[in-house]
Amino acid sequence: MKNLFLILSVFILSIIINGCSSSLPEIKKVASTESSIYDNDLRINTKQIYSWINRMPGSKARFHISGELELLENSKYDVANTTIKKVKIIQNNTTIYQFTPKSEIKMENEIRVILFSTIRGLLVSTIFDSDKSIDVEIQLSDSANDFSYIITEVNIEEAH
Repeated sequence: MKNLFLILSVFILSIIINGCSSSLPEIKKVASTESSIYDNDLRINTKQIYSWINRMPGSKARFHISGELELLENSKYDVANTTIKKVKIIQNNTTIYQFTPKSEIKMENEIRVILFSTIRGLLVSTIFDSDKSIDVEIQLSDSANDFSYIITEVNIEEAH
């Protein structure tokens, strides 16, 4: 009976030790991925981004893009004064468009929300491939600092 109790005690103790030691790497793994949620240590969320080409009859084809960003407090910039300076549309590592967008800014509980869009649309460039995705580089400024935020692989819709 004593031997059975000793064997059971060792077995239970080994399960507890193995169970605890195997969960530690998982905790470290979760903690390390949590810090890489935001690109370039900027605390910016892309709420939505939509790009399309208007090919409706009666006018020239025009490229449009609109989006919504959330800027959270960060020591790298003053969230209350941050605005979009420029937007670059990049495809195949080439800047296709560069423009100053129309933007609307509002604050919601310490979060700065920036809505942006092209004003009238941009004439479709001959080097632009509407079948491929684009990267959108948003250049922001808080008056003291300039920084960029990149949204990759944005699909392009077409309106006919």
